[in-house]
Amino acid sequence: MLANAPDQLPEAVQPSAVFADDQVSVVELPTTIEVEARVSVGAAGMITELFVAAIAVFVWANTAPGILHSLAYNMMFVASVSTLVFNINPLLRFDGYYILSDLLEIPNLNQRAIQQLRHLGEHYLFGVKSSKSPANNRREAWWYTVYGITSGIYRVVVFSGVLFTVADRFLIIGLVMAGVCLISWVTVPVIRFVRYLAANPQLDRVRARAVAVTACGAAVLLILLGVVPFPAGFRAPGVVLASQRSQIANQTAGAVEALLAKSGSAVKAGQPLIQLRNPELDADIASSGARLDEINARLLNAMRTNSADLAPLTQLRDSVTGQLKKLSTDKANLVVRAPHDGIWVAPAINEYVGRQINRGSDLGLLVNPAAFEFIAGVRQEDVEALFGRARTNATVRLNGDAGTAVLVNAWRVIPGEQKTLPSAALGWKGGGDIPVAEDDNSGSHAVEPFFEVVGKLDSPAGVPLFDGRSGKIRFALPAEPLLPRWVRGLWQLLQKRYQV
Repeated sequence: MLANAPDQLPEAVQPSAVFADDQVSVVELPTTIEVEARVSVGAAGMITELFVAAIAVFVWANTAPGILHSLAYNMMFVASVSTLVFNINPLLRFDGYYILSDLLEIPNLNQRAIQQLRHLGEHYLFGVKSSKSPANNRREAWWYTVYGITSGIYRVVVFSGVLFTVADRFLIIGLVMAGVCLISWVTVPVIRFVRYLAANPQLDRVRARAVAVTACGAAVLLILLGVVPFPAGFRAPGVVLASQRSQIANQTAGAVEALLAKSGSAVKAGQPLIQLRNPELDADIASSGARLDEINARLLNAMRTNSADLAPLTQLRDSVTGQLKKLSTDKANLVVRAPHDGIWVAPAINEYVGRQINRGSDLGLLVNPAAFEFIAGVRQEDVEALFGRARTNATVRLNGDAGTAVLVNAWRVIPGEQKTLPSAALGWKGGGDIPVAEDDNSGSHAVEPFFEVVGKLDSPAGVPLFDGRSGKIRFALPAEPLLPRWVRGLWQLLQKRYQV
């Protein structure tokens, strides 16, 4: 007879059985590897992967685009992410799982965690007095419970991500995998649980209670998710912009001769900002004026001698007059003026003095601080709530003053999808939340279309509003149960990714 045999063989050194005639004796082998050594052995593979990833980082950082550059990038990504997401994570049965088991000195952690969760349900919900916990003390019971819950959630999340990744490339294979997961995760467990309630001998005396508790739990969960309304809403990133703002550009090419207004100063409509100089324009005006005098003299002569030349000379005079008028307008535009009242913002304008600039150059920004708007980029899956439901209030929280909510007096949705961000600060390259195209140097071209929402801000006390300040707007929607939201979100995700 085998004495002192464990219920299950742990992932460690097992006892050795010695057989002699009709008797069997057990010889306990001493521990051959200390816990620290076993942890080091378990982590050896991950250490090697991270070492390879570190080498790949230096290769990638010091090579130009090409095969070696791409290979180093892929190696760096795979070796590091796979180690952090899978190997070192103890919630999956890879290296991290065995390291955690060694550190806790708890073999068969995953199986015992499942047994512990089953014990909790049987003992506290169904009232099975004979149910026993696999834990020897409260510490082990705590670890079993926490590990069983977290590992179950993590596995669902990881395998869901794997399913979507596979389906993005091979839709049919992804559908087959989804069907298999649905059967193994939902159908089979439900069938086993029904059989457990109907025929398990441990429930002979408490079967009615077990069925009642299960039915009540399912009913409560269904009512909680499908009937009881919960507060609803969503957030969208945005930027504060002045209601009256103008990008100042010169209408005539020339060299910057003088700055007539300092950056940061308040200016009035029509006030000169910059003085340009263009000697070629003066020469063109003088030449056109002389040309016009010549044509007028020829017209006077044609009136006395040859009336047949009057019509072409008149057309030529009108053409030269129009050209001279345009040149005069260009000369007047050598003085760049403010189109409206506001704050003149041009921090780098001092560097333009003496420099030749082309027509239409960006010189600065004129902002009227009297009123501000919040321009938000709303995702396609969220904007449906703004178009199809009753409108409710919206509030804005700005970065740096998240504790203070700024009330939005009125807001409107700009119909039509947009791809150009109102500010580069909303994109990934500017530190924002919206993905932008990698080949866009300006960082303002979004990868996915979005809808612009424009809201008028009510200036609060203590929260300064500046043009270009970023934040987030929250739209409070009518309360709605959770289950319809989840179904709608899943359907929108499938439509977006697979056009179903």
